[in-house]
Amino acid sequence: NKMSAKHSGGECQTNSCDEGDKPPFQRSKIVLLGDSITQLSFSPSLSGWGAHIAEMYERRCDVFNRGMSGYNTDWFLLYLNTKQGRHDVFDSMTMSGGLNADGISDVKLVTIFFGANDASCPKLNSRQHVPILRFQENLRKILSACRDNFGSKVRLILITPPPVHHKSRLKFQLEKFGPEKATGELERNLDLSSQYATAVNDISDELNIPCLDLWKLMQESMPGKDEPWSQYLSDGLHLSGLGNAFVGERLIELITKEYPEIAVTPSPATGHWGTATSNAGIALGNVKGVGPWHDEISNLDPGMAFQTNNSAKKRRL
Repeated sequence: NKMSAKHSGGECQTNSCDEGDKPPFQRSKIVLLGDSITQLSFSPSLSGWGAHIAEMYERRCDVFNRGMSGYNTDWFLLYLNTKQGRHDVFDSMTMSGGLNADGISDVKLVTIFFGANDASCPKLNSRQHVPILRFQENLRKILSACRDNFGSKVRLILITPPPVHHKSRLKFQLEKFGPEKATGELERNLDLSSQYATAVNDISDELNIPCLDLWKLMQESMPGKDEPWSQYLSDGLHLSGLGNAFVGERLIELITKEYPEIAVTPSPATGHWGTATSNAGIALGNVKGVGPWHDEISNLDPGMAFQTNNSAKKRRL
């Protein structure tokens, strides 16, 4: 069925493809996989790092948050093996276009951000703890599943768990449980997070996948005896607004360096991403963005801009 509505710019039609036809265009996609640090990455109050990525890709990519609070890599793999999980993470992302003859889908980038829960102390939090070797094997399985479902050429980025700040963590414990129930013991600590960050880096080297080493970068960016890098964390573990901004900025830098073919260059005039004078890598499929920009539309003949834009061919690389 076709539905149409009149408006001042002409006639608008939706559902214009015949049943069974592929859509004439599909926006590229970016998928964020991880635990609570990813689930919270769209939080407006925390200036979520995922929102930074979404801003970079305005009118070029849809960014999908698949963070699962509290999950370790064991549980995330169990979720992927359910019908709901497979559809949620994989099938729903590719059902419109699938893979082309070259094994390429509309999913251009996947971030994999685990370890904060896996690195729990095995004695104090055995429920979430995952041994390092199994953690690494789980990462291999998640990465392999991404390639199997999003295409062998999908771009991947690993992210290490951030450092854990002991004083902030103990303060959070006291505030949450009170002096009578707070144990004063750290079920997550800096040493364990270091080991799991190293484990992520080892997988990065093994599989030649870019890695954002937050454990190292956060501490290096704000060194000092008083551990000023703790400002990046809201409770000694999760990201603060400052920490989210740090992750967003560093991730954009890494994408631009490692995958320039999907990077977006902001407008030299305004510094904004979503404008007519911004530009994007050819692998996104639409260098100039979806739809004509407002300053490309003439009040004398507004339809001309849409005809020109509609004739542009999408490339999937």
